[in-house]
Formats: sequence, structure tokens, C-alpha cells
Amino acid sequence: MFYNYSMSLAGHLSELALPDLLQIVAMAEKSGRLDLTNRDGEGLIVFRSGRVIYAASNAARETLGSILVCRHMVSEEVLHKALEHQFRSREERRLGSILVEMGAVSLDALESVIYQQIQRVIGELVKWRDGYFKFEAMEIPDHGEIAVDAREFLAESGFNAHRIALELSRIADEARQEHAAGGAEGAVVSAAAVGAGVGVESDGGVRQPSSLGSILAARPTPSLTAERSMELLRAGEGFFSRAVLLLVERYGLTGVGQFGVRAGDATVDESIRNLWLQLGAASLVAEAVATGRTCRGRLERTDANQLLVSELGGEWPVEAAALPIKAGPHLVAVLYGDGMPIAAPLPALDRLEARLAEIGAAIAAAERVPASQPRG
Repeated sequence: MFYNYSMSLAGHLSELALPDLLQIVAMAEKSGRLDLTNRDGEGLIVFRSGRVIYAASNAARETLGSILVCRHMVSEEVLHKALEHQFRSREERRLGSILVEMGAVSLDALESVIYQQIQRVIGELVKWRDGYFKFEAMEIPDHGEIAVDAREFLAESGFNAHRIALELSRIADEARQEHAAGGAEGAVVSAAAVGAGVGVESDGGVRQPSSLGSILAARPTPSLTAERSMELLRAGEGFFSRAVLLLVERYGLTGVGQFGVRAGDATVDESIRNLWLQLGAASLVAEAVATGRTCRGRLERTDANQLLVSELGGEWPVEAAALPIKAGPHLVAVLYGDGMPIAAPLPALDRLEARLAEIGAAIAAAERVPASQPRG
């Protein structure tokens, strides 16, 4: 059986869905890594004693500092002070811990942000309709160097994998129903049917990585720091009256920040951060992602465009634009903007495109910086 601590588990996601995998590892209270791969990307979930302590994919992501600043949970000045403290510390320190010690953010608020980020990543992975998984049992140390920026989203005590699995089961059920409606064959087996069609391999013992950092270090992905997020939004201020910055994920775009919509309103900022636009739905921003170039003009009355305009105040623009931001070969974000509430055409966007290209190059260059250097 899988519950033997000397075993690893491998198979196809059509045979065992991710929510079931989470339940299995949680019930067995196992430590180790779960790797997920398909033709479009890779994912990683790390467990300690059956609890999820980390999740990532090779899609673009925001750093912890960016999320906290864009949510107005800390100021840019406080973040820079914490990053400086982290950089000068002789021992490995996590940014979140430093901010809590400074009194800049509460531990509960920090854990909520980390949980939401882990859940978002797993929520993307659970939508995969094909691909492969492999779980390897490992001894995960309670501490040690974690030589990547993603360490900021490491949960020290971990989150209940049962809870995550239950919350994501509905998403998986909906995905299976859509898949079945398209004539797909095969069904997801339950956790009790592990041994029926999924390969279980004995490796003679629990694998022992040199450190938790060795698990995470091979996950380089372009990331939006607080500094870069703010730069991207400020770049658009001379061209748009209102705008929203959207992070490009595997299946959609999620809000990062905005300007021009009741500036400083925490309710609006939180609403923007909960905004999610499906890439498969017709919209100006989805077109910018698909083409990789600036798209501008009158907005069609599609559901996705109406949702975006509604979150930005509801006034339908005369003209709008969506500009993709690339970090090397990666398309990491899209800046949407329009001229409302002033019903006027937009100016030429050549200078804005050039500025966004500069910031994108800086994001790409940051990925080549040694991981021990702090990033906001």
C-alpha cells in the first residue's frame, strides 16, 4: 500500500486527481514532494507531515512584498526597510518574519496571504486535465536555507491538505463534467483505489534531500516585485485616467493593482485583486495575451470586458488599450487602461510601450540575480 513510508507514487492525472492526491498525503501524514508535469508546464507541492508548506508552478507570480504593498498592508518604505534588514542579516531570514517582528503586519494577516497564494497555485494545477504526477517521500527538515525568492511563500507550520482538497474538489468536479461533456474517456479514481491503476514504487527508504532549498531552487520563474508592480502602474499614469495591472497565469489573468478608481480605497483594491479573467473568454486583454502585442480600440460588449469595466467603475470607455509586458520569452503581465471618466481617445502609446519593455527587461534580468539577494 501507498502508506508504507518507503514508497513513492506515480501515475497519470486522469487516474488520480490532484484533490485525491492531497487527501492521500494528508491521511498518511507524509513528508515529501509532489511533482506535476504536462505539456504546458510544471508544478510542485511540498508537504511536511501531511501538511502543505509550499506550492509553485512555472507560471509568472508575484512576490510576497508585491502582494503586501499592492494590498496596502505595508508601505513601500516599510518593505524596503525590511528587505534591507533581510539582506544584511547574517542568517537566513524570511521577509514575512521580519515584517511581523517590525510590527508592520500581523502573523494572522501574513498567514492568510500565504494561504491564499498556495491555494491559488494549487487551484491552477487542479484544472489540469492531463499530465503526470510523482510523489516522493522525503525527510523535510524543520529549518534550513531556502535559496530562492519563493521561500517567502513557505508556510512554517503548513496548511491542512484536507481543507485545501475539499475546497478544490468542486473545481475538479466542474472540470471533469466539462471534460466528460466533450466526449472524454476515463474517470478519476478515489483515494481508496490507489493500488488499482497507479504505479507504486518502492525505493528502499525515505529519500533525504540536502535541504529544503534543494527542492525549491530549480523553480526559476519570472516574478513581479513590489517595485516592478508599482513601476508598471506608474508608467501608465501619463497615458490613462484609470488602469489595472493583470498578472498572466496559465488559464487566466488576475488583478494585481490599479489606479484611477477611487484612489486609496482598500475595498476597490481588494476587489481588483480578486478579479480573474479567463483567457479563453473574448476580451481585449485576452487578445493582447494571444497576440503578444498592444491591442487598442473600442471595447466589444463581451462578458469578460463588461466584468473588467464593472470592476473599474462601470463607465464604458470610448477607447481602451491592453499592453503586454514580457520578461524575456515570458509574457508576465498586461496593463489595461482607458480614459474614463473623460470620454476621449487615447494618446499615442509608443513611449509607454518602450517603458514597459524596459521594465520587462529588468524583471528578466532579476531572474539571473543570485537567489540570496532579496527581492520585494
